[in-house]
Amino acid sequence: MAPRLTAALALMMLASFTAKGEDAKPVTLVTPIIYGTHLPGLGAPAVDLAKLIKELSGGALTLDLKQPGEGTNAYEILDKVADGSIDAGFTTASFWAAKIPAAALFAGFPFGPDGKAYLDWFETGNGRKLYQELYDHAGVKVHVLPCAFGGAETGGWFAKEIASKKDIEGLRMRIFGLGARVMAKLGATTMLVPGSDLPKAFDKKKIDAAELYPPAADRPQGLQEKVKLIYVPGWHQPETVLELIVNQDRWNALSDAHRGLIEGACRDMLQSTLAGSAQLQAEALAGLASDGVRIAPWPDEVLAALRAAWIELAKEEGERNYFFQEALEDIEKFRAKQPLPEETGTAPVSAAPQAAPARSSNPRASEPP
Repeated sequence: MAPRLTAALALMMLASFTAKGEDAKPVTLVTPIIYGTHLPGLGAPAVDLAKLIKELSGGALTLDLKQPGEGTNAYEILDKVADGSIDAGFTTASFWAAKIPAAALFAGFPFGPDGKAYLDWFETGNGRKLYQELYDHAGVKVHVLPCAFGGAETGGWFAKEIASKKDIEGLRMRIFGLGARVMAKLGATTMLVPGSDLPKAFDKKKIDAAELYPPAADRPQGLQEKVKLIYVPGWHQPETVLELIVNQDRWNALSDAHRGLIEGACRDMLQSTLAGSAQLQAEALAGLASDGVRIAPWPDEVLAALRAAWIELAKEEGERNYFFQEALEDIEKFRAKQPLPEETGTAPVSAAPQAAPARSSNPRASEPP
């Protein structure tokens, strides 16, 4: 869904035209993206962002989008932006959680904020400041902007029913990151399987369950031809935050007009994708239901067990990494002041006591698809 120009951005567009003397030479930012533009809600916003920036600047500033693998692999984007090999990247911070444990907190995490709560935290809380500190404290020289919402995931695709927490014991599930570590605490065997291989993995009974993308991006993968049960809500990722990262020196070299234009475009993208994502995902779920997929709520016992396991994991991670604790506590203190619908299953959880920083002992579990 293409973003609509806000009044503020319309004024910014006018201002950009008056700054032609300062920005006479066109500027292009080479920008690899982490999800292909064919994926609704995840990759498509990069195209909308590039169009918006080009429109606002009258063509004086453009993003040269590079599809996944087109010269830069997904896991290389952050390092290449930081060292200046590429100008920018359109990504999600969960890809960096193996290197920066708190990164997932800014991308979508178990029982975390929905899109509206993230937006409020970015705009009226400490979200933007902490997001930049995430990279600054890690010595990664990028400027970061939360730039779009990719949508909430479901609880996953299941080849067998989960009636109680005992059914998770021995479950072979394709899931990554903090969600994988929560499932492992309940006895699941978690693994990484490329998204394109999931239909075959289900067909050959190598896995019993899998999480992949939000529903709008899940449906084109064809999983509904192999699996007929989805659990909701997506407790492990109630929202997907997409970021624009720009090499810090490259960002500093941009004119004030161009920096302001990019910031305004990302803010507009956050608003437009928040507004459009719920409808996009709801329509996708309805389409999956019409394909014969049963959309079932998690049993209360299972959701409670998952929440308890997350609280335990969050405490452990906070004791190992002070910034993880600081960021999580700030998010939850902010959320505690906001009304949250109980039915989402995403009420705040408490963070751990402060402790010295340390790396996660299981970095592979933090890697996304």
